Amino acid sequence: MSEYQYYEWQTLDRPLTADEQTAVNNLSSHIDVTSSQAIVTYNWGDFKHDPIQVLAKYFDAYLYIANWGTRRLAFRFPKGLVDVDSIERYCDEDHVHIQTIGNVQALEFEMNEEEGFDEWIEERGLLSTLARLRDDILQGDYRALYLAWLKAMSLESGYYDEDEDDPENFFNDPEPPLPAGLKQLTPPLEAFADFFEIDPFLISAASERSPDLTPLQEADFSPLISHLTRQESDEFLLKIVNAEPGAVAALRKKLLSFEKPTPKGSANPRAFGELLETAETLHQAESRRQAEEKRKKHIAEMQELAKHGAQTWQEVENLLQGGYTARTYDDATALLSKLQQLSEFQGTQANFTTRVRELGERYKKRVALVERWKKKGWI
Repeated sequence: MSEYQYYEWQTLDRPLTADEQTAVNNLSSHIDVTSSQAIVTYNWGDFKHDPIQVLAKYFDAYLYIANWGTRRLAFRFPKGLVDVDSIERYCDEDHVHIQTIGNVQALEFEMNEEEGFDEWIEERGLLSTLARLRDDILQGDYRALYLAWLKAMSLESGYYDEDEDDPENFFNDPEPPLPAGLKQLTPPLEAFADFFEIDPFLISAASERSPDLTPLQEADFSPLISHLTRQESDEFLLKIVNAEPGAVAALRKKLLSFEKPTPKGSANPRAFGELLETAETLHQAESRRQAEEKRKKHIAEMQELAKHGAQTWQEVENLLQGGYTARTYDDATALLSKLQQLSEFQGTQANFTTRVRELGERYKKRVALVERWKKKGWI
């Protein structure tokens, strides 16, 4: 299998200038560039530049997929617009990290599956959905960060054995602050969970204590503006009229800081091992539910088939008398498979075996048909 790498960047706050488009276009002979997007793919070779540096200089969102099991998502923020200390509570060295590059900050999610991800994902258009998470993070919604922590811990847990008596054990690590709304994932968050293949049962386990989201009330900025000094007002106005990226968001953040309540930490954070145990319990319960649903469906199908058992045997006879084609043999064999299930359901396997062997003797010259039934173990 050949290598495949997909890189995509997007602008969100402003379009690229003509000079910037030219500069980005010169980064690779494989790259396609517009005023809001750049895409480059490789089947052999690599992108010769640091994609995070490209993000920091020109774009606001970045996506990377490699078919050997690496997926990355990153966002750029104007410096000072995000609470780095709060974000770092969800970070680790290998999977989630935030860094300052000049006058911007880059938050990156990176997951590597040694065996590769279970399914290939359609990359075109995906970043447009995931990019909406950038605004969530700007507004202090850290659900994506929490989900990334779950995935990172899942990946790390594969390298450790659980030892409840060891206080330093990986499985005893406490969860970071639990955000509200994990039971109410938005389409971008669902796409995020799908992209990084985060265990849905682990998400359900984590969400058990996650409070519901409260409706956001539109802030009344009128009384808050008076808290700005004249110099601050002039500086914000100048940034806005110059269409500086993040200027409006920075102003909103500054105004809201005048009435921002003191954030509360998570009470009694759970250990990651506890979340794993709950996820396994949920998984087993779902497996039992599906098995019971399958059992009830099978019973209903058998009860319905029992009403037409004689008619089904006659259909087999009619098929075999009416043609010698592979399709005829397949259809007859499929009907007999259903009748075999019915015999097992009713406890009449001996009768089924006798009737099929009679058919086999009657049509023994039809080699292709007999071979099908031999593979089934009927004759």
